[in-house]
Amino acid sequence: MKTMSRLAPILSMLFAAACATAPEQKVAPAKTPAAPAEPVYTLSDFQGAGAAALDVMLGEPALTRREGAGEYRRYALTTCTLIVILYPDETGVQKVAHVDATATTSNTEKPDLNACLAAG
Repeated sequence: MKTMSRLAPILSMLFAAACATAPEQKVAPAKTPAAPAEPVYTLSDFQGAGAAALDVMLGEPALTRREGAGEYRRYALTTCTLIVILYPDETGVQKVAHVDATATTSNTEKPDLNACLAAG
């Protein structure tokens, strides 16, 4: 009986502690996802551009090759290689006639053109 009388205060304290509410934990507010970055280039940036405009946008091409009236240009971008073909328009001025993306290495898949342009 003496043991029970000694345990009673301890048990009542444990019982009271178990009933107490836990301290409120602060939860950090959810971060708003960042807005997607603006694309570096879009296909419309190239439509109707001449060689000089391409050089301003992209710098000097890694490779330039003339084929007949056309000109093949290859530019190294961050995630892909950009191929640009220029042909003379009705006034004889070289303008972008075709834009395509290729992989930077032969063991990777051909990238999406819009994704390539957006990454810059």
